[in-house]
Amino acid sequence: MIKTKIDEIIEFVLQSKGKFASFKLAGAHVGLPAADVETLARMLERSKITETIYPINPFAQPGFKVIKELPVPEELAPPKGKVAEKYFVKDESGHAAGEIWIISNDQEKRSTYFLRKNLVSGYTGIYLEHLKNLITLELPPETGQMSDEERRRTIYAQQCEITERHLSKVESDTGIIRTMCGMIRSSMFGFGEIDALIGDNWLEEIAINESKSPVLVYHRKFGWLKTNLMVESEDQIANYSAQVARRIGKQISVLHPILDAHLLSGDRVNATMPPISMKGNTFTIRRFARNPWTMVSLIREPARSLTPEMAALLWQAMHYEMNVLVAGGTASGKTSTLNALAMFIPPFQRIVSIEDTREITLPSLHWNWIPMVTRLPNPEGLGEVTMLDLMVNALRMRPDRIIVGEIRRSEEARVLFEAMHTGHSVYSTVHADTGLQVVKRLVEPPIDVPPSEIDSLNLVVVQYRDRRRNIRRTSEISEIVSSAGVPEVSKSYLWRARSDKFELIKSPNRYIQSLNLHTGMSEKEIYEDQKAKADILRWMDKYNYADIEQVGAVIKQYYSDSASLSMAVEKGISPQKVL
Repeated sequence: MIKTKIDEIIEFVLQSKGKFASFKLAGAHVGLPAADVETLARMLERSKITETIYPINPFAQPGFKVIKELPVPEELAPPKGKVAEKYFVKDESGHAAGEIWIISNDQEKRSTYFLRKNLVSGYTGIYLEHLKNLITLELPPETGQMSDEERRRTIYAQQCEITERHLSKVESDTGIIRTMCGMIRSSMFGFGEIDALIGDNWLEEIAINESKSPVLVYHRKFGWLKTNLMVESEDQIANYSAQVARRIGKQISVLHPILDAHLLSGDRVNATMPPISMKGNTFTIRRFARNPWTMVSLIREPARSLTPEMAALLWQAMHYEMNVLVAGGTASGKTSTLNALAMFIPPFQRIVSIEDTREITLPSLHWNWIPMVTRLPNPEGLGEVTMLDLMVNALRMRPDRIIVGEIRRSEEARVLFEAMHTGHSVYSTVHADTGLQVVKRLVEPPIDVPPSEIDSLNLVVVQYRDRRRNIRRTSEISEIVSSAGVPEVSKSYLWRARSDKFELIKSPNRYIQSLNLHTGMSEKEIYEDQKAKADILRWMDKYNYADIEQVGAVIKQYYSDSASLSMAVEKGISPQKVL
C-alpha cells in the first residue's frame, strides 16, 4: 500500500492525546507548513472524517481531531499456485500502475493473471476524490483547432500540472505524486483498473464479457488468462463503451448495439450490448504494440517465427523493391510481420502508409514517411475518408513505397495492383491461410482482380497461429508464377507443423530472374547477398540488438556503408562499437 504524508498526519493525530493535534505540530511532524495541513483537514472535514477546531483562547493553537477512523484496506491475496512470472507495469505516462503475477496451478491446469494494484488508504482516497472535483473546476475550456491527439495530450498535461500542484502541498515524494497523478487520470479519463492492463506490453487482448465474470486477457506467453479484476456493474461496462463512442462522435445504444472504434493510443475497441450480446455488455480491447516487432525479434527465441535465411530473402525483396503480400488468419501476426519488413526499406525513400487504425511504426531514421489513416463519417454521415480515397491520393504524392494495412475490396485491390504496374513498390496484408488461397481470394469475388495483374506480385508470406501451442510461424513463403496466363503459387519455404521446423522446398526461380533483370546480379551474387543479410541478422541477435531503433540504425548503416558493416559482422565486433 502506498503510504502518503496524509496517512502520517492522521496516524500522528490518532496517537495524540484526545486524537487532537494542532496544524503546526502535525505539519512539523511530516515537514509540511501548518497552512497546508489546515487545508487538508478542512477537505477531510467535508467527508466527516475530521473536525477542525479554532479555540477562543488566542494563545491556543488551532488544529483538528479525527472523528471517524477508517479501516486499513486489505490487499487481495493472490491465488494459490506457483508464480511463473512477475513484473511491473506502467500507465500511459510511464508512472507505476501495479505489479503483475502470473500464477500457475498444476491441479487446475491453468494460470491466473493477478494484478497487485497500487492501494491507498481510505484517508488518501477521500482526499483524491475531492481533488478530482478541483481538477474538473480548474481545467480550462478547449480552445483552437486541435487534433484528437493534441487535445488528449493537452488535457493530460493540464490535469497532471493541477494534480501535482495540489498534491505537492501534502506530499513531497515525487514518485508517489506521479503515481497518484496516474491513478486520478485513469479514474477521470480512462478505464480505471483496466488502464493497468492496457499498460502491459505482454497483452494482446483485454476482454470484458459481462460484469459477473472476471476480466480476461490474452498473454503473448501464456495465452488466455482469467484476471483478478471484475467490473462492478453492467452500467460500468456501458459507461466505458459510451466514453469511447463520444470520443469519435458515435453512439452505442439499443438502436446501435455494436461499436467498432479505436483509442487514440491505436488500440482497437469493440463493444456490444443487449440484445446482441445475451449475457450482458461486452468490451474488448485489442492492444496496439508499443514496442513493434522487428525481424530480429521474430527470428530469435521465444518467437522463432522464421529462420534468418527466410528473413534474409524477405529483406532482399524489400531492398530491391519487390512487391510483397503478407497473408494469414486473425491475430496470426500479419501486421507485425509487415511492420518488420517495412523497416528494411532504405531510409532515404519516400513511404506512404495507409491504414484503418494506425499500427505501422517505423524507426525515426525514416524521415520521409507519411502515415495516413481512414476516417469514419460523422453522425450526419459526412466527412468519411476511405482507404480507397487515401490510396488514390497516395499515388499523387510521388511515393517510392506504398504500405496498405489490408486489402478488403475490389476497388482497393485494383488501385493497389495498378500501382504495382506503374512502378510503385507495394506491400499489404490479406486474410488467407495459404498462398493458393491468396490467389483465389484475389481473383474471385468480391475482390475480382484480373488474373493477368497478379503477375505484379512477387512474394507471398503466410503467417499461421497455432492456438493450441500458442505459437506463431511463417508457414509459407511463395512466389507467384504463371501457367498459360493463370496465376499459380510456387512454394519456396514451408513450415512443418509436426517437427516445428522450416524447410527450403524450392528456390524462387521467377523471383531470381526478376532480380537479375532489374539489378544485373547473377544467381550466385543473389545468394551471396542473401547470406550476407542473414549473417547481419544473426549478428544483431547475438548482441541483443533487437528493438526498433537499434535495428533501424543497423539498416541505415547497411545502406550507407555495407562493406564496413559486413566487416564488423565477420570480425564479431559489437554493434555498439560500430554504430
